[in-house]
Amino acid sequence: MTTLFIKNMVCNRCIMLVQVELDRSGLAVKNIQLGEVILDKEPTRQEKDKLEKALISLGFELIDDKKAEL
Repeated sequence: MTTLFIKNMVCNRCIMLVQVELDRSGLAVKNIQLGEVILDKEPTRQEKDKLEKALISLGFELIDDKKAEL
C-alpha cells in the first residue's frame, strides 16, 4: 500500500473527480478521502507523472514534500 497526498481537495465533488482520474489511470484505490488517497500498490514513476498532470488540469496538486504534507 502507498499513500498519496493531494492538495486542494475540499469537498465530496473533489473526491469524485480524483476518483475518476485514478480510475482512468488504472490505479487501484483502497481508500480515498479529502487530501489523501491510499492505493493498493506503489505507482510507477510514469503512472504518477500521468496522474499528476491530470490532477493539475483539474486544479489539484500531488504533494511530494514531507514538510508540505503537514
